[in-house]
Amino acid sequence: MNRRMALMLGFLTGGLAPSLSRGQDDLEDPLPKSKPKKTTRPVSNSDSDVFDDGAAGSREPLQDSPPDFRPEVGHSWKNFDIANYASLGYSPENPKPQNAIVEWIFRRTGSAVWHGEKIAVLSAGKAQLRAYHNAKVLKVVQEYVERFTRATADVLSVRVRFVAAQDTRWRYSVYNRLKRIGTGPQGQQLWTISADDANLVRTQMMLYQGFKLLADKTVKVLNGQTLLIETADDLNFVSSTQSEGASGVGAQPKTDQLKEGAFLRFSPLLTYDGDAVDAAVDFRATTVKRLIRTKVLAKKDVGPTDVTIDVPEVVETRLNRTVENWTLGQTLLISAGITPGILQSKTGFMNMRLPGTVPTDTEMLVFIDIEPDRKSNRSKSKRDPAMDDSTFDDPPPRSSTKRPSNPTPKDEGEFDDPPPRSSRQPAPRSEPSPFDEEDPFTNDSPAPEQVTRSRTSRDDF
Repeated sequence: MNRRMALMLGFLTGGLAPSLSRGQDDLEDPLPKSKPKKTTRPVSNSDSDVFDDGAAGSREPLQDSPPDFRPEVGHSWKNFDIANYASLGYSPENPKPQNAIVEWIFRRTGSAVWHGEKIAVLSAGKAQLRAYHNAKVLKVVQEYVERFTRATADVLSVRVRFVAAQDTRWRYSVYNRLKRIGTGPQGQQLWTISADDANLVRTQMMLYQGFKLLADKTVKVLNGQTLLIETADDLNFVSSTQSEGASGVGAQPKTDQLKEGAFLRFSPLLTYDGDAVDAAVDFRATTVKRLIRTKVLAKKDVGPTDVTIDVPEVVETRLNRTVENWTLGQTLLISAGITPGILQSKTGFMNMRLPGTVPTDTEMLVFIDIEPDRKSNRSKSKRDPAMDDSTFDDPPPRSSTKRPSNPTPKDEGEFDDPPPRSSRQPAPRSEPSPFDEEDPFTNDSPAPEQVTRSRTSRDDF
């Protein structure tokens, strides 16, 4: 084969069968196929398998759960009907009374329980409250919801009295009767005291000079809601300078206001049995001791360039605490500490602030009393069968016969034990007597067991 014949054969081979040529192969997958990698995560439409720790759980959609919701192992949904309570507490000033339920649940469990790695839900609307958590937290949620929706009283009457005491020795005669609750972050003190002893303390204060009743208010509040009671005075002071603009006179003093007084945010919540309350107390007392006048240079086109402003010296005490199991009928007494001359004149004799003429040791005291004002008609309805008193056997019917108003005394022998009666036929009586009738004030039937509800602390979560 010569050279010309070889070129001819090469031309014919490439033109007639190009797909068979080695340099022009058209393979669908030129890269070698590799085996699929094994993964430790199984193929699933839900991510719940990743968090499966052996606990019982279903891959089916949870009951009452939103669509496309990823379930958490150990968590479940629970809905609570709060429509009656929300409608009872609605007003233009309080358009969302159901928020109080969420606030009280947060006070018990804390916020960290609801903001962890697992999904948790606590949402309150006008008709229902929805919660998604583990069984332990849901039990606490149910406890607090029932304290709102099945309370023994809907409305509570709260009486608050603010007293400015010039002498701290009011404790001398009643200190042993004060039941200490705790202290605040700035040395505030809290006690409970009987109503009679509280009246004695206030009476003793009124007999001496230097004790002033700043406020005495009675307010009705829905169970669990928050009320605000304050008594304050506005104080004007020169805070800074401002330009008058078109007037052309330059910077002029600017006046602002300070509030001096006592401010109380108070939220009472009845316990399940209705014999005590938990109270969220947020108390603040502010005192403006004096205004220090200071001169500063300012840009002015007319007149002197210096302007006098005021630097206020303010003393404030703040107490934010939840009082638990406060028995009804007891008075809550709060000592907010020393607030010198609160809501009183502090200028002294002839505005010279001489020692002895300016109040320096004024102690702020708060007296709080609570009593149910309107009973609830929902306290005995729709309770759980395990918690309903109707599950117990009914006592035997009582006699409707009235006892005589002036009964005649009996002989001594008539108080002896009567002979035993036969269960089949009652013993015959010779003469009927009004004392033989059943006493309507006694009941020999066994008393039902008292239902107790356990409380869990925040540390249990």
